[in-house]
Amino acid sequence: MKKGDLRKQEILKTAETLFCRNGYEQTGVQDILNELHASKGSFYHHFVSKESLLEAMFVKRAENACRAVADTPEDDPLLRMDRLLSAVIPMRDEQLTFLMMLLPIFSRPEGRTLKTQYCDSLSRCFQPFLAEAIRQADEKKLVLAGDADIVSEQCLLLVNRLWIRICEMIVQNEGKGQETDTGDVLHLAEQYRRALEKILTAPYGSLSLMDLPEVKYLIERIHTHWKAPAAQAGVTP
Repeated sequence: MKKGDLRKQEILKTAETLFCRNGYEQTGVQDILNELHASKGSFYHHFVSKESLLEAMFVKRAENACRAVADTPEDDPLLRMDRLLSAVIPMRDEQLTFLMMLLPIFSRPEGRTLKTQYCDSLSRCFQPFLAEAIRQADEKKLVLAGDADIVSEQCLLLVNRLWIRICEMIVQNEGKGQETDTGDVLHLAEQYRRALEKILTAPYGSLSLMDLPEVKYLIERIHTHWKAPAAQAGVTP
């Protein structure tokens, strides 16, 4: 790796650690530079702003999530489609710390742009692999999807909308001091799962997207994390 690329990765890694530990809005560019003992010039050589730095994190995380599943061999194209679509949802255990850092931002007007950027990063990474899986399933008469590129784009729009709606539901409930009901999240996921199967003309139950243990763990961790700052401040959520 070139020296410049190495410095860029160091900035990304350090910034993500600080964002997740202290909060995105509470962390300034100078905080990142202080941690790295670096100059402003070295930062602005790679990133034009803190916002562009966060967008680069979206791209990196999307690439890692896609690589983890895309590099796994799978002979069944239906199962491969399910794994790809499930992997788009950035709510797995290893992704939760990053997601919890984003949730307070997503709930504000400026969060709309960030949500779009994250979704776009995920779609760009996953679309070629999903389209290929759809083509393979179509060739084997497992689905009747038509144009795989268009159908894959539609599927990714739905999956991204699903996880964003779950985030919105959780933020709204936490704002009221309430833990989100697991059944509500599963019901929402089920509606999107069925819609995806219809778009793909896939057999009922071909996709899973999210399961009960995943949803319960997600909600419990976020709720515990959300309560912590209020408890430390002596405030009742």
